[in-house]
Amino acid sequence: MELFLRLIKYIKPYKKELILALVCMLVFSVCNIAVMPLVSNLSSAVGARNFTSINILIGATLALFLIKGLFQYGQGYLASFIGQRVVTDMRVQVFKHLQDLSLDFYAKWKTGEIMSRTINDIANIQLAIVVIATEIIPQLLTLFGVLGYLLLLNWRLTAVALLITPVFVYTIDQFGRQMREIGRNAQKKVADISALLQETITGARIVKSFSMEAHEIKRFNTEAEHSFGWSMKEAQVDTTQRPIMGFLQVLAIVAVIWFGCFEVIAGRLNPSDLIAFFAGAFLLIDPIIVISKINTTIQKALASCERVFEVIDIAPSVREKSNAEELPPIRGSVEFNNVSFSYEPGEEVLSDINLKAEPGQTIALVGPSGAGKTTFINLIPRFYDPQKGNILIDGFDTKNVSLLSLRKQIGMVPQETVLFSGTIKDNIRYGKIDATDEEVISAAVAANAHGFITEFPSSYDTQVGERGSLLSGGQKQRIAIARAVLRDPAILILDEATSSLDTESERLIQDALQKLIKGRTTFVIAHRLSTVQNASRILVLKDGRIIEDGSHSELMEKDGMYKRLFEMQFKERTKEAKGTDQMQLLF
Repeated sequence: MELFLRLIKYIKPYKKELILALVCMLVFSVCNIAVMPLVSNLSSAVGARNFTSINILIGATLALFLIKGLFQYGQGYLASFIGQRVVTDMRVQVFKHLQDLSLDFYAKWKTGEIMSRTINDIANIQLAIVVIATEIIPQLLTLFGVLGYLLLLNWRLTAVALLITPVFVYTIDQFGRQMREIGRNAQKKVADISALLQETITGARIVKSFSMEAHEIKRFNTEAEHSFGWSMKEAQVDTTQRPIMGFLQVLAIVAVIWFGCFEVIAGRLNPSDLIAFFAGAFLLIDPIIVISKINTTIQKALASCERVFEVIDIAPSVREKSNAEELPPIRGSVEFNNVSFSYEPGEEVLSDINLKAEPGQTIALVGPSGAGKTTFINLIPRFYDPQKGNILIDGFDTKNVSLLSLRKQIGMVPQETVLFSGTIKDNIRYGKIDATDEEVISAAVAANAHGFITEFPSSYDTQVGERGSLLSGGQKQRIAIARAVLRDPAILILDEATSSLDTESERLIQDALQKLIKGRTTFVIAHRLSTVQNASRILVLKDGRIIEDGSHSELMEKDGMYKRLFEMQFKERTKEAKGTDQMQLLF
């Protein structure tokens, strides 16, 4: 019952359409039940051999079913409208809620599961709304109205009814062609929604770091509205087909009645056979078939409701205070005060972290995998909140400022570059949505990306493909750097991403990064220690703790982990270089 009450809240905004649909359902059901007295009167007219009355009653029957068809169309179209509006509203709400959820949600939930609940489960709910509105009430009334009639078939009447079969086949084929064409476009729009959803979920960190939640919601809402339009075209074809097919059924029945009347007058058919055929075959079969399928549809929809509401009911772990203040333009001071963090209770990933980074400093984070480096940088833009301690930016506690004002002053260049389908220009402009073309080009120049971009025939309007699949790793990374340059953040977070690139791409990216970090407080996760020798400070993390802190020269003087890691990497690079030289001698 609770699920139904929650679902009704989504239907309430469309009260007018709901009332009109109920009126159409009532008239439709009355038309179904009114067939029975017509049958009775027709039987009497046949018994009296009054051909004039027979013709009048046949005309009344046709008129009745024309009215029924019109109101069947009305109830079907209005029910589909309500169902599709509920689908659109629920999907937009779920998508907006997904943008509000914290990164820990995406770490625990599979992308396919989220997409299934947002697309397929909500579609099941829509189907149930339409079935309830167009099938359950009318068919139940019809069924109860004709339960007293028995189906008595006559092969001669059936043969007459089959004469209209070619018309049925032709009509079904024509509607099928229209539905296939519209269905392709409708499914394409559903696929577009799925692709956009998957991209945004996969790129959740980029969306949040650039504070683009509102932009993504707008994009998704636009795609959802397009899908709604095509879905309504599907509904229009479907609801047009039903009354037409129903009227053709009536023609078949009328032909049977006419032939049956002829047979009765000729004395070859008992009038009760005609009544049984008319009442039983026409009014009883459809309700029985439809009602037999209703329970499965409703149960499936209830399960889908539970799955969708489960996502909606998840509260974000990172919440903005109702009275959060705006973080003013910052210089870039970052301070960790006794910070401890764990993803699961009792399993600390960071323990008692203390650090003060001055504006303009470059802080490198090094250490073995699992030491807590990524968690460390994720706390700065408040992707997560520490369980103990606090983080100050220019003296402001990050928990007391709005997320938008915090994240718009922080730029990120992740190790795994995330690009969105669209053009190169669109992806660079993600750093500043209202940037001019001149600003975009200037950022690309600073990121050493302008050269390869202008080599494409479409230049900045070149499509990057899904997740940047049409670009190389180095090209994608330079676009990500241009995006960060365009944002012009006071605080920069870099997850070094040159380890798998060729030498030339690595040189260009390193050069672009050196330009980017000038004048900014920069946090770098360093995989190659040779790239951070000039960092202001190097923090060595192990098991969630800072075990060494100092410059490159200071740490090399100590016989600690940093020195061992550096010497190990130096030996490995030397071996790689020798191996490369030996390979070159073979060619």
